Amino acid sequence: MRLRRRLRSTLHPLRAYPLRTALALSGIAVGVAAFLVAQAIGAGAQLEMDRAVEAFGTDLLLVKPLPVKVRADRRQFAGFATTLQPEDVVAIAALPSIRAAAPAIEESVRVKAGATAVRTKVRGTTEAYLRLRRFVVAEGRFLLPEDECAAGRVAVLGASVARALFPGGGAVGRELRVRGVPFEIVGTLAPKGATTDSADQDNQVLVPISTALRRVFNARWLTSAYVGVAEPSAMDEAETAVATLLRARHRHGSGEWTDDFAVQNTVKTRAAQSELTAALGRYGSGLALVALFVGGAGMLALMLLSVRERTGEIGLRMAIGARPRDILFQFLAESGILAVAGWMVGVVLGGLGTVAVALGTGWTIVVPAQAGVIALAIVVAIGIGFGALPAGRAARIPPVKAIASA
Repeated sequence: MRLRRRLRSTLHPLRAYPLRTALALSGIAVGVAAFLVAQAIGAGAQLEMDRAVEAFGTDLLLVKPLPVKVRADRRQFAGFATTLQPEDVVAIAALPSIRAAAPAIEESVRVKAGATAVRTKVRGTTEAYLRLRRFVVAEGRFLLPEDECAAGRVAVLGASVARALFPGGGAVGRELRVRGVPFEIVGTLAPKGATTDSADQDNQVLVPISTALRRVFNARWLTSAYVGVAEPSAMDEAETAVATLLRARHRHGSGEWTDDFAVQNTVKTRAAQSELTAALGRYGSGLALVALFVGGAGMLALMLLSVRERTGEIGLRMAIGARPRDILFQFLAESGILAVAGWMVGVVLGGLGTVAVALGTGWTIVVPAQAGVIALAIVVAIGIGFGALPAGRAARIPPVKAIASA
């Protein structure tokens, strides 16, 4: 009964000053909503990063030629080294620490099927590419060793290319033209989505490497090589072995030597991207916490004003027997109720905000289960902490002064 009376006396001032109560509550609510939205965006980005790492693989090395300066007619042009050869990939695949390697040459090309044309990435490669990149054949088949040996004019379409060229399906068995060269479509790949750098993995056409080199690009060099490591725990050792092999194969003569290739450890790259994503998430959450504390400061100012205006009320309560601790409890309870109510409104606003962000941007949004609990703990701490000063000031008002003000 006594507790009920205390709560009634606490809620009465909040109802008596609705504008003041709404202002104090809104500051907390906005901070909570911002915190939840920041947490949801960060968690969604981390989830996408984890999915990308899983889809790309944790045992993959990527060999790329480095940019070089080409001199022609006394002018310099930027280009890439042309020393990465198909034979290099065969030698890499023979290393003990390597389970498979796939050569690749790729370029953005306009392809045509019937009257429909799209720009996509045409990539020449081998059957090992399917396993290394963890693609799945949706219809038909993938490239075979026989296609490579015969320089066959066959192609496998990525999911987005297949949809663009054949909206009604049935791509297998149809004809595709790449730079005027006819190819038979022998398969399509299942959708895989974009990488962490927003590159569409489904926007590609795969052809045999021998066909790409001779008939499509008229080249003798590769633009990349995908290397699968036998043991994911030995990525660093495999990276060193591949680099050592390529240095030995590409060094012609003695003297100073600069690498004309780069071996990218995808695990390190993804780890760095993951750390960047986590740092951005922490930054956003930090800004949201600042907004939350600003809301708490606003509540502190309004509570101090309330204590000044309600000195007469405090005097009356003391005159009928209220003790300083009763006054302290009343004002602490008011700040606590304001904080919790602000949290509840903030959770609703945060939920609406995450839905709006997801619909407006297409980002993956995930609200961590612990985010609401963390926000509640912070809000309660802010409510009690920022309410302690006005509550203590109210409890220390001399009874004679309080009664005189009444």
